[in-house]
Amino acid sequence: MKKIRTFISILTGLIIILLNNQKISAQDVNGMKLTETYNYTYVINKFGTPDSYWSGPGEDGLDEEYYYGPNLFRFSENGCFGAFTLEDNRFAVFTLDMQGGIKVGDSVTKFNQLGFGQLISRGNNHYEFKGRGDAWFDIYHNNGIITLMCCSFPS
Repeated sequence: MKKIRTFISILTGLIIILLNNQKISAQDVNGMKLTETYNYTYVINKFGTPDSYWSGPGEDGLDEEYYYGPNLFRFSENGCFGAFTLEDNRFAVFTLDMQGGIKVGDSVTKFNQLGFGQLISRGNNHYEFKGRGDAWFDIYHNNGIITLMCCSFPS
């Protein structure tokens, strides 16, 4: 009986470790996952030279913002990708889950093709997408066509 309890205790511990280390967030922009850490060089190589860039000290390390036209990418705590706002179609979200991803200009119903999550109406021209993880994902649209997507992780 003692061996069984020891085995169950070890197995439970391994499951907890695996679940805590698993990145559940599927939100990505052109393959860059939120909650992952990236440095300046990697971001520039992935997205190109930004139209403007800001960096400064934050509570837990360096905070950075990259602006590509009206699009914003925010990194904190020395490179942790934590938020984005997309207002044009040069970037796509959920590219790791769907060929080509979802862009501004696509139909909001494209989110239903992901096979997970739920679109929740938040009033006129606004949906919230409840997918995997803790991200707040807001979608604004005009007659069902995406005009703006914002995503961030709670601090």
